[in-house]
Amino acid sequence: MRRPEIQGVKQKVSDTVWETFDGLFKTLHRQGRRVEELERRVVELERRLQERAGFVTQPEAAERVTQMPTEKAA
Repeated sequence: MRRPEIQGVKQKVSDTVWETFDGLFKTLHRQGRRVEELERRVVELERRLQERAGFVTQPEAAERVTQMPTEKAA
């Protein structure tokens, strides 16, 4: 039979471990949502950038890249 003080300590440690796990899980979930929001925002900004850049035709853009110095192109 175990002594009551040992069982109490083990229960406290177990509770602490589960509270820590729960906190980490909630933080991971929250951060995952933030990443998803940021990814959606990046997609939206890229779409808007492409709409604004729509005034530049593809051949003009390709010409600018070929005129770029080698250091900047890499």
